[in-house]
Amino acid sequence: MVRNKTRVGLGAFSLLAGVGLSLPMAAQTLWVPASDPVGIARAGTGVAYGTSLEAGSLNPALLVTLRENASAFVSAGMDMQSSQSTLQSNSQVLFSSDRNRFLPALGAAWKVTPTFYMGLKIDEPFLRHVQMPDQYSGRFTGQNLNLTTHRVELQGSWAATPALSFGLSAGVTRVQYSFENSVRVEVPDNPALASNATGNPVRGLQEVSLIQQGNKILPSWTLGFRWAINPRWTLAGTYQGAIRGTLPLTGRVDTTHGELVGISGFGPADGSAAAAAPVVLGASTLTPGSGTLALPGRLTLGIRQRVNQIFTWEGDLHYVQGASLLLPGYATLATPSGTVGGSGFQGNLHSGTGLSLMGEMNLSKNLTLRLGVSQEAGLREDPYLEPLLGGGRCSNFAGGLGYRMWGGELNVGWMTRISQYRDVKGLDGAWSENGYSTTGTLTRVSDMGHLWSVGFKKVF
Repeated sequence: MVRNKTRVGLGAFSLLAGVGLSLPMAAQTLWVPASDPVGIARAGTGVAYGTSLEAGSLNPALLVTLRENASAFVSAGMDMQSSQSTLQSNSQVLFSSDRNRFLPALGAAWKVTPTFYMGLKIDEPFLRHVQMPDQYSGRFTGQNLNLTTHRVELQGSWAATPALSFGLSAGVTRVQYSFENSVRVEVPDNPALASNATGNPVRGLQEVSLIQQGNKILPSWTLGFRWAINPRWTLAGTYQGAIRGTLPLTGRVDTTHGELVGISGFGPADGSAAAAAPVVLGASTLTPGSGTLALPGRLTLGIRQRVNQIFTWEGDLHYVQGASLLLPGYATLATPSGTVGGSGFQGNLHSGTGLSLMGEMNLSKNLTLRLGVSQEAGLREDPYLEPLLGGGRCSNFAGGLGYRMWGGELNVGWMTRISQYRDVKGLDGAWSENGYSTTGTLTRVSDMGHLWSVGFKKVF
């Protein structure tokens, strides 16, 4: 009987992996499926996975299903992201830098009464960091994006009946944001006056980078429920609220990377422009963008089946309110010859659905194997994709192990986020005396990333 149950578990596990491998692969998104090793190994699946402290980070209603009086875990890992841009007119391939970020997580839960538990979680729900090189032709749209979030929430879980529970997680999220794009400033004969085709002609264009950054602590929350239909089947769901606020942005002008070019946008400028360029920049004033930020809310429904004592699987359906995503507006630079700024790249944002699947198998009394796959909702249609924000559909493949030792459990998790090439127009641009314009040249955009984490869970 045990051998037959093991075969059932292995068969379901193989089916789960096959379904995952059949999902179409696409570009990386800006949210993190999970920050801890167990959640990463499950590909972010688990809103219905009871008796799991890590799943309680996703759905606070699950905390009341824990059997122990108190438990906690701590973990640390890395988020690694890489974007690629290939200009098809010359086959120039450019890769992003600024690829790595530290990924910590913490979770804890304790029994208050037999029907009420409390918990604490620390994680990172959104993370995006891309720095494109100076040769990137889309730098006038955007060259550097850094979005980091650190969330701390207190949780409560109440069991209305042994089969039905509800949960609330509420706290704050510290959002850190920075953005950089390049612009070109007209440098006329008389740098203190506005350019004029006859009286004060333009002798060159000075390229500079506009950098704006800010951070703020904003409220965040999650609601959840869990319904144990019977001892083997569980239905659950969560709604993670959007994170909204206005960041107090500061800005600066960086002249270390830009060049002084001719009025056509290429080649050297006239000799007199070199001395006039610093005067023009000295008379210019930078104004940061609006600072308004909104990170999408997320609705998740999950179904879990405990096939036998060896194997358990779960599938989650996600709906992401991508149309509500909003990042701060572009910084602008007021010069004697007029105001310049970026053209914007947040076009055609939309909401969408995603699916994640996971399986967990007890290989022995002390060793647990986890495998997960997911396809996350996209934020943007293909013609609007670019390396910084990304926003295409994202496929994740994950795995990990848990080993009981030292009176607790040591867990490791790893996830890869595989990219599919997209050919887009409107990304390659040129900036001449007449201003910025796109060339219509196709640019191949792709990105990928990895998450990994190691952690230890202890029962008290």
